Amino acid sequence: MRIAHLSDFHLRHHLAGTSLVAQRQSRQMPALLHQAIAQISALQPDLLAITGDLVDYPLDALDDSATIAKGEQDLLLIRKIIEQAACPVAYLYGNHDHPARYRVLFADQDPDRTISDYRLLTFLDDEVRDNTAERLGASRQLFDTALADADPRPQIHLQHYMIFPEHNEGYPHSYREAADLQAAIATSCKVRLSLSGHFHQGADLQSQDGTCYATARAFCEAPHPYRIYDIGDTSVKQREYYVQPRLEN
Repeated sequence: MRIAHLSDFHLRHHLAGTSLVAQRQSRQMPALLHQAIAQISALQPDLLAITGDLVDYPLDALDDSATIAKGEQDLLLIRKIIEQAACPVAYLYGNHDHPARYRVLFADQDPDRTISDYRLLTFLDDEVRDNTAERLGASRQLFDTALADADPRPQIHLQHYMIFPEHNEGYPHSYREAADLQAAIATSCKVRLSLSGHFHQGADLQSQDGTCYATARAFCEAPHPYRIYDIGDTSVKQREYYVQPRLEN
């Protein structure tokens, strides 16, 4: 089983301007994503995981109709580019996306599906208090049910925020209940791989209590990384690749 992993585009194309953080190259994202998808397709993954912050939505304009329309155009642009990949794609939103519009435009995304011989679960979670994410409602119910039911398939979990290791320096990147989520995963012995975004520095693949955890580095920042994970019978291996911006003539 081979998974490609991209995260944190912070794209703006129809949306005006760019990210307030200078190193996030929002307006270069469409061209760089085209390059990344071509490279990823050549590596023949079984799944492409996209773990949130698809666009860099102006969070002070969540109710502005004109901004919402431009944000929708950017989400549709992302789907058009990403779905040139020669494999299934799993998306989720992040804290810089517009959750309500994502849920409309990506309503076809099944949060519980089969990829190869694995059960793929995607969790749509939100920052609830003090910019800290929590797993609540339908997302928590999916998590608890999947860990407790009789389905024998090994699981792969995708979410925007971090479960393990915890990183909250400067900004809360981990779930408020990260330790409890990790303990539940460990007790279940069902989860082979758990992938996150959100923490732009990323965290390399590491094993904890029988589950491998990894957090992708932000694609919007140089050197524009993406990852490949190869899942074998007894191990998971990570490789990181980069996309170089093409120089304009």
